[in-house]
Amino acid sequence: MADRELRRMHRAELIEIIYALKQSEDQLKAQNAALTAQLQDRQLRLETARPIAQAALELNNVFAAAQAAADDYLHSVQASLADTNATAANTLSQARSEAKRILEQAQADADSLKAQAQQECDAMTAAAAQKRTQTEADCKAMVERAEQEVQQRWQAFDHKANELLDQYRSTDGLPSEET
Repeated sequence: MADRELRRMHRAELIEIIYALKQSEDQLKAQNAALTAQLQDRQLRLETARPIAQAALELNNVFAAAQAAADDYLHSVQASLADTNATAANTLSQARSEAKRILEQAQADADSLKAQAQQECDAMTAAAAQKRTQTEADCKAMVERAEQEVQQRWQAFDHKANELLDQYRSTDGLPSEET
């Protein structure tokens, strides 16, 4: 409204306009107060939400770091497991090779001992056969000597007996064998 229109108005109209403006001002103040309260409430919420948001972000960072650490640990464990499996396979292969070598060596030693025992057995058998042959020869020689000795003794006995008989016959006057 222009100044001219205001000057033409009556006092009652002006009071009504002032009253309407006052009500509008009060309404705007109330609205301003409500909006200020809402703004303060939002600011309070934001101030409260900021630490929560920061905590959430920090937790996200903590969780991300924990996940990265867990992933690193898992990769480390998997690499260690692969190394352990490779080492175990290598150790098992070496153990099998060593066991095979030991068995082959034991078999060779057993064969060698068997051959040596067989040689010793053959040598003992040959020595026993030779001893038996020698013993048989010695026994034969002893039997022959014994027979010769017996024969000699018999001849000596027979000779002495004949001498005694001859002596007896000659001393007693016994008839001779010739008669």
